[in-house]
Amino acid sequence: MRVFCTNMKPVFTPELAKLSFIVGSYKTKTEVTVGKNPSVGTGTVRARWPLDSMFVVIRGSEENPELGSYKSIGLLDYDAEKSRFVLSIFNNFGERPQYKGSFEGDTLILSAKITATHGSFEQEVKRFKEGSNVKLQFYANFGKGYSRIIDKTASPVQKTGRATTGD
Repeated sequence: MRVFCTNMKPVFTPELAKLSFIVGSYKTKTEVTVGKNPSVGTGTVRARWPLDSMFVVIRGSEENPELGSYKSIGLLDYDAEKSRFVLSIFNNFGERPQYKGSFEGDTLILSAKITATHGSFEQEVKRFKEGSNVKLQFYANFGKGYSRIIDKTASPVQKTGRATTGD
């Protein structure tokens, strides 16, 4: 539980600073390697620091021949009481997993139990910087160990000089 008092100000912690590599606007290429028809999709991701930089809000959209149209909003922060990062995702498939984890070196590793119409499974997500890109890899465990199912590359988009709202 976080305790707030009237003279407390938001503090941008070193843990939150580690998330800075995620913030930006990106075009994405996503390779889905699971299912009957592996596919490649494209989309966009915007990650911003709202609320005095206490959270990262991540908005994504993608078109993929295998998965269809996917849209999501995520909220990523650091839970100081439990010494872990937490990512809550809400998407247009009606899913709302909550991932928890930590950094191993420069890689943010988060995991969650996913409940889907075809059954539940464990999922691990790894996010890391690769050159100017941000990589996002999804691994699933359907009871036989983890295997990579999605490999996403987010490439930065050039700024247009337009003001942003920070959302």
